[in-house]
Amino acid sequence: MPSDDPFRSAESYYAEYRPRYGDRPLDHLVDRFALDESSRALDLGCGAGQIAVPLADRVGRVVGVDPNEAMLDGAREQARRAGVENVEWIRGSDADLRGSLGDDLGPFDVTTMGRAFHWMDRAPTLDRIRELTRPGGGVAVFGDTEWLTSGERAWQDEVYDLAAEYLDDLPERTGPRTEPYENPYDEMLADHGFAAVETATFERTREWTADEVVGYVFSLSFCSPATFGGEKGDFESELRERLDDLGGPFEQTDEVRVVSGRKPAD
Repeated sequence: MPSDDPFRSAESYYAEYRPRYGDRPLDHLVDRFALDESSRALDLGCGAGQIAVPLADRVGRVVGVDPNEAMLDGAREQARRAGVENVEWIRGSDADLRGSLGDDLGPFDVTTMGRAFHWMDRAPTLDRIRELTRPGGGVAVFGDTEWLTSGERAWQDEVYDLAAEYLDDLPERTGPRTEPYENPYDEMLADHGFAAVETATFERTREWTADEVVGYVFSLSFCSPATFGGEKGDFESELRERLDDLGGPFEQTDEVRVVSGRKPAD
């Protein structure tokens, strides 16, 4: 899970404006793995606590691990706002988990990973997670729609087109995609020893304010404030003008996917 200068400039926006995954995906995990107040969960690459904080209301203990101290500060603040006290925040990466850190932290009933999973060394990390998982427990990879490049609304086209006027290496706008990355995660989980792998999909409609649209754009590593350099203020002003002209509401059809698998019982 590497960190770079452009992404560091996005940290405060990530904590405030990246959307949460919602209750239904977490309730799905509770049902699937019979989680309760005796359960221990690991949220690897926890970021600002988008999974760990709401998951803490459903289990006895959560360990949130992330290599970025600023992200962990955001997670601590989110936990404070939510009155959550049963989360331990640890600075570390997937590489650390594969080392002695994993020995110190495990075992777990469930491990969750969100958008950070694609930054990880995935194959050995899944092997290590399986080692740290209690029999009958499991792993779950969360994903959702990154609307700047994969959305399908006209207002999203407007935001993308403006960003493309300022940034030369903006990822291509592709529209909706079935798989977020080149390796389907269900196959990866099965290849690394998890059984009964399934993908649960939860659709929802979100409505964004202008402030949330701006904050979301700056939360992306390829659109972080550092990528705009001295033109960040000009871009933000022009984006707000365009959003004001569009008038809203800025609706998004979102899809949260949870790919999960179970460690076979001994």
